[in-house]
Amino acid sequence: MLLPIVLWGSRPPSHTVSCLFLSRDDKVLISGSTEGQLLVCDVFPEALIPRNFLVGHSTEVVGMDQLVSGLNNFHIISAASNGEVFKWNVTDGSYMLSTVVQGPLIKLQTLPSSQNVLVCGQYGAITVLDYNTLDIKHHLVPSDPTHWVLCYTVFQPPKTKDEEVVCITVNGQIKTWNLQFEGREKMILESETKILNCPRPVCVTYNPRSLYNCLIVCQSIWRIYRAGDFVLLCSGASNQEVPWSGGKFYTVDKIMLWRENGVLYVYQLPARAIRPVDHSDASWSAEPPTLLYSVPTGPLMECLLVHKKSMRTPHDVLIRGDRDGRLSLWKQDREKDIASEGLVECIHTSLSKTWNKDNVALVNEKCNRCGDAVDITASVYLESLSYIACGLSSGDIIVGLVHHFLTHSLFKCTEDSEEIDSRVRLKGHKGNVSVLLYPHASQPSSYLPNILYSGGADFSVKIWDWKKVVLLQSFTTHTGPLTRLFLPPTQATGKLRGSVVSVCQDNSIAITTHAQFTPLFVGSCHHTGVLEIRWRLTEDILLVHCLDDTVYVWGLSTGHLDRIETGAVALSLVSACQTFSEGEHCKLEIKPSSSVTRHSTGLSVVPFSFSPGDNMSHLLLFDTELLLHLLSQLQGDIMTHEFERSKSQPNVTERRRASARVDQRLSDRRTSIIKQTETAKLLEERSVISEIPVENTAEIKSSSEDIEDKEDDKETLDIIKLTCSLLLSCLHAWGVDLNIDRTCVKHLGLLVPGKELSYGTVGSSSTFMLLLPGWEQSIQQQSPNTVEAPFGRWCISSTLTTQHLLSVSALANKQMSTDLTLSFNRRAKNNTAKREDKTWEREERLRQSINESEKKAGWSHVTALHCIVLPEHVPPGYCSPLLTHLALKWQDRCMEVREASQALFLRELRRIGFTGRQQLVNQWYPYIVRKRDINPPEPLEKVYTMDLPLIPEYFAKFINRPEKSRSSVSVEDEDLPADSYPVSVIILGVIVSEFPDEVEVTSVRNHVTSQERRDVIRSSFLLTHDMLRGVAAHLFSQLIKPPSQLPLHSPIRRASVDLIGRGFGVWCEFVNLTAVVMTLLELQTDPLVPIEVKKAIAQSGNIPGTGNKECLAAAATVRAAYQASILIANNRPQQTVTALSKEIMTFKCDVEAGLSIQSLSVFPSSYHTVLDKGRYPIYLLVQNIIEKTKVRDLAAIIVKIVEIMLFCIDTDQFKTRTLSELVPSLTKNVLIDYCAATQQVVVGSAEGLVHVFDVKNTKCTPLHAHNAPTSAVSLATNGRTLVTFSENEGRVSIWQSSSGLLSLMSPGPLKLVRVVDALPPLSSNHSSKSPLFKWEATKLVSLYLSDGTKKSFAV
Repeated sequence: MLLPIVLWGSRPPSHTVSCLFLSRDDKVLISGSTEGQLLVCDVFPEALIPRNFLVGHSTEVVGMDQLVSGLNNFHIISAASNGEVFKWNVTDGSYMLSTVVQGPLIKLQTLPSSQNVLVCGQYGAITVLDYNTLDIKHHLVPSDPTHWVLCYTVFQPPKTKDEEVVCITVNGQIKTWNLQFEGREKMILESETKILNCPRPVCVTYNPRSLYNCLIVCQSIWRIYRAGDFVLLCSGASNQEVPWSGGKFYTVDKIMLWRENGVLYVYQLPARAIRPVDHSDASWSAEPPTLLYSVPTGPLMECLLVHKKSMRTPHDVLIRGDRDGRLSLWKQDREKDIASEGLVECIHTSLSKTWNKDNVALVNEKCNRCGDAVDITASVYLESLSYIACGLSSGDIIVGLVHHFLTHSLFKCTEDSEEIDSRVRLKGHKGNVSVLLYPHASQPSSYLPNILYSGGADFSVKIWDWKKVVLLQSFTTHTGPLTRLFLPPTQATGKLRGSVVSVCQDNSIAITTHAQFTPLFVGSCHHTGVLEIRWRLTEDILLVHCLDDTVYVWGLSTGHLDRIETGAVALSLVSACQTFSEGEHCKLEIKPSSSVTRHSTGLSVVPFSFSPGDNMSHLLLFDTELLLHLLSQLQGDIMTHEFERSKSQPNVTERRRASARVDQRLSDRRTSIIKQTETAKLLEERSVISEIPVENTAEIKSSSEDIEDKEDDKETLDIIKLTCSLLLSCLHAWGVDLNIDRTCVKHLGLLVPGKELSYGTVGSSSTFMLLLPGWEQSIQQQSPNTVEAPFGRWCISSTLTTQHLLSVSALANKQMSTDLTLSFNRRAKNNTAKREDKTWEREERLRQSINESEKKAGWSHVTALHCIVLPEHVPPGYCSPLLTHLALKWQDRCMEVREASQALFLRELRRIGFTGRQQLVNQWYPYIVRKRDINPPEPLEKVYTMDLPLIPEYFAKFINRPEKSRSSVSVEDEDLPADSYPVSVIILGVIVSEFPDEVEVTSVRNHVTSQERRDVIRSSFLLTHDMLRGVAAHLFSQLIKPPSQLPLHSPIRRASVDLIGRGFGVWCEFVNLTAVVMTLLELQTDPLVPIEVKKAIAQSGNIPGTGNKECLAAAATVRAAYQASILIANNRPQQTVTALSKEIMTFKCDVEAGLSIQSLSVFPSSYHTVLDKGRYPIYLLVQNIIEKTKVRDLAAIIVKIVEIMLFCIDTDQFKTRTLSELVPSLTKNVLIDYCAATQQVVVGSAEGLVHVFDVKNTKCTPLHAHNAPTSAVSLATNGRTLVTFSENEGRVSIWQSSSGLLSLMSPGPLKLVRVVDALPPLSSNHSSKSPLFKWEATKLVSLYLSDGTKKSFAV
């Protein structure tokens, strides 16, 4: 879970407008740019406020259109010139899905009526995409492949319902396609073609008012044609050198055209071009149009969009965007003339206008001359050290710990001079530092970690030792500013190993190294920019691939240009050479993270810029799950090691002093020998070292290494804790509760943000939603009377709210547990330390104890604030957490995330009340009805067709019809993720498990009439009895799915496991208990989880230790299965024990019959494998039943419990241990007794029988002791005498084994000796105490009754 925070800097990023889109409700304006990002602006009556960027496209955005979405969401689809098509949720600011279409795109348009999307590129086809999945459905292909499509539009002829696509090809032909795709092939040819004289067309559009004529704009001319037969009505030519760039119908009789220089023209159409006429009349001729006026809107106009409102609204909306990112919006009355009224601009905005120069930047420095902020022109993140190097516009380079930069730039704090001085400042460049490179990050074996390369506007490449603040080399081989730095491939040898390739603004390249004063290579005849550099080291060749696809072939050793290749030969050379250079990346992207190392801190900094001329912005990526994992790992390792070492070894200070004394002794001895004779320096050094015993030197070396490793671990731990503190300081809801804010600052070490923070969200495929500075103004404009500044963040996006609440809650819980671990370790050290108990020491310990309690209470209040209290303080604009995200995190492998998601989920369910939960059921249950690929206990069709009126009206449309594909899902379903079915199962399972009183557990169909039952169900229950059956079937299906369909340790399976256990009181009526219990037991037999971890899970319920993700996921599955089996056993103890007993009996019979245990796959139909490998989980389950069930309730199943326990325990264990040691809770029951001498277990039953188990051969001998339930049993110490008692019968039975010579080795069978009446028979006993036997002597036993009386018997 990545949480981004953006540091934009003092200057706005570039945003060259390439296309515009205004939502249908006129509230949101979106502009695409040539840099690839989408700018989302909120439109208000008197303001146009930029809100956020949607970042995902890597090239120019060429088109956008709105999708038909739900009431609360606004979806758009965007296309880029390289073929990327993205689908966005603008309301939530989240990425949904994407695809790539072959070829460069030039236009995009949606078809809401047929739920299709049309995209057109610079090739001979129009691609039809599915509305929901963006899958390619059809290709509209011209019959002649050379007729490439340049522009198109969608037209619906009058008096018809069928839409048509009308396009203009590169040779000026008009082609049309009918948009009825049902039953047609993937490749569709045009239905009509007509040749027109339209050279170099720009756009084509129809008159939306009359649908009678269409406008075709070319670069040099424009023409009006009649729709249908394309008869020319009128035309106009361009009298200027500036070509036309677009046009649309303004009114029925007017058109609006604009040129690339930003001049707007309005033409009056002739009468014959407006209304239908008879063109067969010979007197008819095309009339020229009349130019009414022209309006210069700006010289840098990139595009202009005319958005036509309905005829009921008297205003049109005109929008203009230019290359500087300026957006302007006008409203013009159709009844008034633009010339008379003038084209008056209503509102306008730009990033430069709304940008604040005091925005958050990573380095806050002022220029000494003008006092303006110093810009960051280049930066590189040293991830292995958590350092960052920033190149400034002043020419300096600052290197320091990134946490120190963030502390002083984001929060209100006094600058610590020591931390400021600890930053390294490298001075040497004159002018901007244009590029930085840290080569050790990519090739650690070839470059030292203290080497840093820099390039500047002073034409120089400098090589630094940043740790020593030394300039190693400086090369000035270029004639312009440096733009890029590359590394040679890892296979490089000789002088190339450890070098760097620099690229200049004049397109020259050079290879330099710090080991040589002159460059290794210089090449400077490239005509265009350098795209990439490829190597052929075996042939001593360097290939430079330029932007115009020209390849320059250089000789590395000679430095001569061998040849220049273009066209297909150049591309073949590039493709044949797979070795390319690695350089710095300024594009905003997330690289796949490597495995967790000891230097990982959970924070990464991504420097980026949208355009080469922009200043550097920085994206902070906090990984919450990685932070939690690192805290558990490092904290546990270091604290455990220090606690063990404190008992037997001296502290670090003493060891450091001892090591220093030994080092000083070695140094003095070496110095004295060197002074005696310098000629034998090496030999004498060896002799000096040889005089020290090997054991001592090894011990000293290992001791010093151990100290360094532990100090590094402590430093890493401090950085991780500092990262957590910074993240919590950024995410905490400041201003909601002032008392909690003071506690956070005083006791928890959090910092108050000093400036407005720009948050964001991260989607898949390296997509981002990044808030812009000033986003709080947009929130306050939407609700000026309700939303205050502290609450604005919670009114932006549901995805943002979900991620922030989850992270704060999880990290607060982890910080509380970490502080408790530290305090426990500190107290343990104080207890083991031998020192005098002074008064000041007692006061210090008391003060620490108070501080620890305040910290614990503070973290608890922070968790409660974000999990429970926050929605009560936030105004009505609160964006509640997404239940879909929380459902997927319901059983996350991370304990803190899991607990936080469950708390937030349940809080939301309680907050929305019964009505809100009913809406959730109505929204999500149809996904379960559609899923027909499972085998529920009763077919869903049969269930729902029994009584259709019992089903809510919303569900009735999904019954008795085939399952729909995602492309035909209704509009309301489009806000759901691709995995809607498992999410629906989890959401409904949580509702049923946590609110069992609101569902119909028992069917009342046979008790009331259909109409009465319908009224009761609709008013009282969320889910009916039949609906519960379907949910239970799908939960069970998620549980038993094979790993080929659902990963064994996926969160979906764990959530199903957990919900089955939580709500088993409801599900038990619909699922097979034996199948559920045996499946849960099999999940607990995972070989990836060690037995020590399983024991720890059984004892504490938590997963101890650390490991890789696969092991943690497996342990989380084992934990969920264990807890679910415990809940089921506690809910249905007798049924659980009976099911296990039957399976064990079947297993024993098969084994005795000689059947081998087959190695079956996961979740087999036979449970022999589970019983053979899962004896320990069965042992834990039954032991829990014994401990949680009352003694009198155990009487009915006690015999089966003993059978199960003896099956689980290895018989060899009884040779050294007794039954009380193996199963302590079992021997506490008065119905069970064990004799160690004979290794027999005696069990009384509710039927009056007494079962004697022989542990050696696990055979059972039943004895008919009483005609009423047995109340107590006891064996003599020698195992030859047995006494039993039945309280309801009032008799004591005495049994003895046969005596004789053979019975000395093994006692014979027990025989009834006599029966003694102890008391009158009782019909029932309501006493809480149970009768008990106690042996006073070998032949004397006493019976203590439930009323406290004692009776003795001689045996």
